[in-house]
Amino acid sequence: MTPRLNLFLLALILFVGVPYYWFQLDADRYDARPKSLSIAQLRSLAESMPGQKPIALNYEQVGIRYIVSNRLAAGTGLRPARTALRAYELIVPGHAPIIIDGGPTAAVAKQYDVRDFDSMAERRINTAARKASLSLALVNHPLHNANDGFSLLRAREMFAAKTEEPQAVAPGVVVIPLTGLTVASNMVYTRLADGHEFLFTGDAAMIDSSWKDVLPPARMVTGHLRAPERREIVSWLMTINALARSAPHMTIISGHEPSALTSAKRGFSN
Repeated sequence: MTPRLNLFLLALILFVGVPYYWFQLDADRYDARPKSLSIAQLRSLAESMPGQKPIALNYEQVGIRYIVSNRLAAGTGLRPARTALRAYELIVPGHAPIIIDGGPTAAVAKQYDVRDFDSMAERRINTAARKASLSLALVNHPLHNANDGFSLLRAREMFAAKTEEPQAVAPGVVVIPLTGLTVASNMVYTRLADGHEFLFTGDAAMIDSSWKDVLPPARMVTGHLRAPERREIVSWLMTINALARSAPHMTIISGHEPSALTSAKRGFSN
């Protein structure tokens, strides 16, 4: 090849490759640090409210979406990745259940190109949410809380919390506000009566590789965010990773991870 052609190819690689790496692959941690949140603190909060703890976890899967993998975790590729839309039910003896997330309605599912939408699952979630003792949405977004049962006041109160600190909301159940993020969102920690622990990450960690490898979404997704907010996303991923290492038997339920949940029963109790 001639020197001129070599220069042209080099310029082309730089012109295409650098932006591609920056917007699709780079998972720069921005000098982020984990939050000062420990598993001991969460366990203490879970024990701080007297009463019956949940004894089991059920879930419903409303549908699936295919999203470019890099949009979930930078550097994981351009292939369409399968993601799940689920709702969760904590069974509390002698009390109505606690519902975590409600999922989309049929109309919202159509708007967001949700496939394999399960109308019967939506109906069961709606019934459970309407009679729930507490309804907790992980993210203030229609894919998480469009269900009719989440229009009730008690499902909205968590977004008007007076503190940014983790807080017990029921025996064995702790809400963790995801401070620093624009969209109102939370994680939920649950400790069952038998000691089994769950951490629901919401969209802080979209899939398991997000928190296992500390991979925020690609900049093509977060490019509209200020650098401090992207740093906050990485900080929360580090925090989830640290909590998982501190409690190796805790089940981490990522926001849209499609893998089977072996520690929960599929199907709500109603």
